[in-house]
Amino acid sequence: MDVQTGRIAAEPAKAAASWRRAAGAVWYGVGPFVALVAAWWVAAWVWRPGPAVLPSPADVAAEALRAVQGGVLVDAALRSMARLLLTAAAAVPAGVAIALAVGTVPAASELLMPVLRYLTAIPAIAWLPVFLVALGFNETSVVATAAYSFFFPVLFNTLVGVQTVPLVLRHAVRTLGGSGIRVVRDVLLPGSLPSIAAGVRLGFGYGWRALVGAEMLAAQGGIGHLLFKAQSVGLVPRMVVGMVTIGVLAALVDALLLEPLEEATVRRWGTVRG
Repeated sequence: MDVQTGRIAAEPAKAAASWRRAAGAVWYGVGPFVALVAAWWVAAWVWRPGPAVLPSPADVAAEALRAVQGGVLVDAALRSMARLLLTAAAAVPAGVAIALAVGTVPAASELLMPVLRYLTAIPAIAWLPVFLVALGFNETSVVATAAYSFFFPVLFNTLVGVQTVPLVLRHAVRTLGGSGIRVVRDVLLPGSLPSIAAGVRLGFGYGWRALVGAEMLAAQGGIGHLLFKAQSVGLVPRMVVGMVTIGVLAALVDALLLEPLEEATVRRWGTVRG
């Protein structure tokens, strides 16, 4: 009876400790943003430059509400997300395929790696004029610019994954009569999946920034276009709404999709066992 009573008495303490840990995690995640907004509010109140120079959080919130009610913000976000999907669909398969080729064929590595290293030094936005001339003033040019930036983190992370797969596993498949395609399919690709997932997560950040930049200059619609259009008419609160939306969308995609995908991939195919 005493043991049972002790267990019952300990349950509220455990629940309280669990609640404190959860509250602490939420505070560490949200607290810095609360402090940032508070500092922003104080600066706008003390300096009082007006909404045309430094809008207050209330000004931005009111503008965000107007943009949502008018459908402008939702339409821009959906367009940017659609372009991001096309960007990933182009960049991820290309990055994985070229990394597998470079990692398994010495001639491909000797031919491609110097060029690939050189191309990483050229920012994606510098390619936008080239794409506009070659592909036209259209969606393809915008997506190609973002895909260029998305591509390289996927490529190099996948290559690291391929190079870390033990050679003994490749030789084992070969010894059993497996073809080169089977080595790639059954050994290299599964062994590289954690690195691929990390590359996709990293590439998303690069691709998202390049996409917004390309939208500012060459797109009809999208968050970048919304921000640039607001700047052209001096609507500073809407500019800030666009900037906040860029960060919020990126955080949501990372937290709801990319981070869980990476963790699941590492648990299934990597060295972590949860």
